[in-house]
Amino acid sequence: MDWWSIKISGQSVARVSRDIEGREDILATRIFRRTKTFVSNKLWPILDPIVKHYQDPAVRRQILSDIELKILETIGTEGSIRTDRLRKKLKLEAKENNSKFHRSLTNLESYALIVGVEDPHPEKHLHANIWQTWDTRTQEGKSHASLPYSEALSKLFVKTIDACVLAREDQISAWFEWSSEIQTAKEKSVLDGAILRSGHYLVSSRVRDVNN
Repeated sequence: MDWWSIKISGQSVARVSRDIEGREDILATRIFRRTKTFVSNKLWPILDPIVKHYQDPAVRRQILSDIELKILETIGTEGSIRTDRLRKKLKLEAKENNSKFHRSLTNLESYALIVGVEDPHPEKHLHANIWQTWDTRTQEGKSHASLPYSEALSKLFVKTIDACVLAREDQISAWFEWSSEIQTAKEKSVLDGAILRSGHYLVSSRVRDVNN
């Protein structure tokens, strides 16, 4: 499987999560339903053109707040930076900034513009992520060939249905931040036979392949 989406609950699951996101061939995002989503390097070439689309300055200004733009710029400039140092650099250490700061990080993660991994060697009682931009984190694991944005969306959508096997069609709009574009990708995938429609559900074409 190329990706997994999980909700962290309990120490054992959190420990497994840390082990997975620390691997070089897997990164943690919140692209799927804003929950922690692990993406293997097999999917990076598909996700890369989508991230690049949202890195475009014009698009970025449409979807990001001023604080999110500052966070993204600072992480890009630093290369790698831990959460506490990021807050200090942006002068957002006060408690009243907690919600705004963490909401901004989540939004950036939901577009995969930034990628975080828990610091494996923190000071005592300090749990914080080390942040990098998508380009910094994936620079060793991407192919040089780049898909067109619309084709990348279609491929990502098919991979998602393959992972789900069966999904209610009316739930798809809540999957990704780029929901309007994914609807076009959905119809193209159904038309091409890459996924199947059965009543209110979309089904992985692998089901058909297994039956044959």
